[in-house]
Amino acid sequence: MSELRHTPHHLDLPGAAEYLDLDEAGVRALVAAGYLPKATSEGFAIADLKAFVARNADAGSGNLADLLAEAPDDAGPQALLDALDGRSEEMARRSFEIFCGVFPDAKEWPLARQVSFVEQSRGRFEAILAVTGSGSVVDEALVGDLQDVGAAAAWSGSPLPQLLTVLRISRDLVVQTAVELAEERGRHWGLALSLLLTRVLPAMDRLVDALAQGYWAALVGREEELRDRYQHVVETSSNGVFEVDIDGRIQYANSSLGVILGRRPADLMDLPLSEAIVPLDPGLSIEPLMTDVAGAYQQLAVRRADGVRRILEFRTGARYRFDEVVGYQGVVRDVTAARDLEADKNEFLALVTRDLRGPLTTILAQGANLEAHARELPEDQVARIGGSIRNQAERIARLADDLYDVSRLDSGQLALSVRAVDVASVAHAALASVRERDQVEVKIPFGVEVMADPRRLEQLIANLAENGLSHGAPPVVIELLGATEGKAEIAITDHGAGVAPALVDALFSGLRTLPRPDQDGSRGTGVGLTLVKGVVEAMGGTVAYEQAPSGGARFVVTLPRR
Repeated sequence: MSELRHTPHHLDLPGAAEYLDLDEAGVRALVAAGYLPKATSEGFAIADLKAFVARNADAGSGNLADLLAEAPDDAGPQALLDALDGRSEEMARRSFEIFCGVFPDAKEWPLARQVSFVEQSRGRFEAILAVTGSGSVVDEALVGDLQDVGAAAAWSGSPLPQLLTVLRISRDLVVQTAVELAEERGRHWGLALSLLLTRVLPAMDRLVDALAQGYWAALVGREEELRDRYQHVVETSSNGVFEVDIDGRIQYANSSLGVILGRRPADLMDLPLSEAIVPLDPGLSIEPLMTDVAGAYQQLAVRRADGVRRILEFRTGARYRFDEVVGYQGVVRDVTAARDLEADKNEFLALVTRDLRGPLTTILAQGANLEAHARELPEDQVARIGGSIRNQAERIARLADDLYDVSRLDSGQLALSVRAVDVASVAHAALASVRERDQVEVKIPFGVEVMADPRRLEQLIANLAENGLSHGAPPVVIELLGATEGKAEIAITDHGAGVAPALVDALFSGLRTLPRPDQDGSRGTGVGLTLVKGVVEAMGGTVAYEQAPSGGARFVVTLPRR
């Protein structure tokens, strides 16, 4: 034995290994199994080493390798492994008892699950003993399999502490059972045990490491996948997404938020949220958007940087770090179209109801008059009442036709029969369906032809004349502004107050109410102007509003000529 590194009463790890004629891993295994006291800061006590040799050698002489060579064949490490293999079922049942002590909820498992746990434990013990029998080097294929097991556990959401606890229980039970067997069968089995432990403990540690590595690698991979998926969803979402710091400055904005707010995402970075989102009503504040209430909801009408009005829906909440609010985040949805569509629908119903109420009221009143006094009324008055009823019925019929045609325009199914027609003839025919037709004057010479559907041209001229009488002031003049080889311009002008500039853009929507200067309440453009625009464009022309020199409203219809 070469000179040992030691103090008068202690040896370091290499010295202890040399004294016992083992490698350093073997010494650590003996300590882990409780056969050797742990080393102090000064090292292994020489007295402890001598005591160990004395317990495992005749009269305290010889070393472990020598004694192992002297041991009978049925007391070697393989014999001990075979004996342990016979205890696999017992160790499996004990492992479940120990597991229940660590995790009491396992006691309430269904019987089938308990049996499954014991069966899996028995298979685990057999695998451990098989690996131990092959030496201290764990097969790489088994390591890979255990890494896959750990990864599968991570993806299924199984907690790592339970997995490691099961393996640790298995490790300790193998060591404990091996010690019990060695003590039962004599000193030569103690020698086999000491060598066996140099295989079991490193092998088990490697198995545990493989499982943990697979678990954590899968967990990290899963987190990265979820992060990438979340990032993709956020970046490609049609909704705007933002994060602001505790001071309200934007720290993140996706591309959709830039589109919604009319800015580039890069221009939003570090911009105060109060500058990016400006309420249309100056009396409103965006402070409610920065709240620690999860899922807080708010709708705001805002004006973008380019002046466009939008209605936005916000859902916001606080961002936390270690239970401390560090900022706020939110999702923004542009609900302008939905809100406007709802408003248009309500307005449309109101307009149709209003347009129907007038003629229906007249028909009901005149009908009641005839019913009550038909025999007393002179013939000429009865004729006037009949004519009034017919005119109002024609108005209702024209409104129904207009509604039907608007729906066909929207679906692209409006049928036209375009040919050369005389504008003056069509204009005079259009007056037949206009109430107060005596307040309408036609100033178009005969012989001027345009390419149009005669019935549709009559319909749009009647609508524009009716619009001038209803929403402007008489007289309404239908005149030819000019005719060239390529086009003709026809103007329908009233003598009212005209249309306020702010309302011009809404004229042809057909779904806006415009104030009347001579009445309380409101009135609508009806569906007439919507139909006019659709029909004129379908015939290849245009229609536009302008203020007449007299101050009234003028609609200029341009149609192609041959």
